[in-house]
Amino acid sequence: MNKKLLGKRFREIRKKLGYTQEKFAEIAGIEPQSISKIESGKNFPLLSNLEKIAKKLDISLADFFVYEHKQTPDELKQILNSTFDTLPDEDKEKAVRLILALKL
Repeated sequence: MNKKLLGKRFREIRKKLGYTQEKFAEIAGIEPQSISKIESGKNFPLLSNLEKIAKKLDISLADFFVYEHKQTPDELKQILNSTFDTLPDEDKEKAVRLILALKL
C-alpha cells in the first residue's frame, strides 16, 4: 500500500467532514501530529486505529482505501502491474483468480 495515497485519502475524508487536523485528532483519539504524519505520507496508521477512527466518524473502514477514483485507468494498470510483480510466485495465481472473479 502506498503511504502517500492513504495520506491523501485520509486528508480528503477529514476535509469532507469539515474538520481541522486538531479536531479530527481529538475525535479520533490520537495526537494531532499523528494526523499530520499520516496525511503527509510519513506514517501508516495502525489498522486498529483506522478501525477506531472509522467507527467514531461513522464511516466504513473501506472508505480510507477507496482512492482509485482519483487515478486514470493507465495509472491503475501500472499500480496493478507493479504490485503483481512484487508478489511471491505462489500468490500471483491467487491474485489472477481474484481479478477474474471481479469480472463475474
